Amino acid sequence: MDNVMGMALSGMRAAQQGVQVAAHNVVNLATPGAQHLQLQRNTTEQGGVQALVAPTGANAGAPLGDLLAAKAEVVAFAANATVIRRQDQMLGSLLDRDA
Repeated sequence: MDNVMGMALSGMRAAQQGVQVAAHNVVNLATPGAQHLQLQRNTTEQGGVQALVAPTGANAGAPLGDLLAAKAEVVAFAANATVIRRQDQMLGSLLDRDA
């Protein structure tokens, strides 16, 4: 069951990084020479996800894409938080039953 918690926590960390990347991109739209960043996700052997930030080329549709990406990351964060809550409830139920 710890694996479920680890996977959900890694998803929450990746979602948080995704929001930060999107915020960076939106804030630096008018900054000359600012790098446009992208979050790349890779699965890990233990389950879960590892996120890496990488620079990308400028994109004319970037502001809308970044805002949508930030919203998607907020939803992903909430989904992973729900997994943690449900796992905690399930563990509590198992402990109550065994007690």
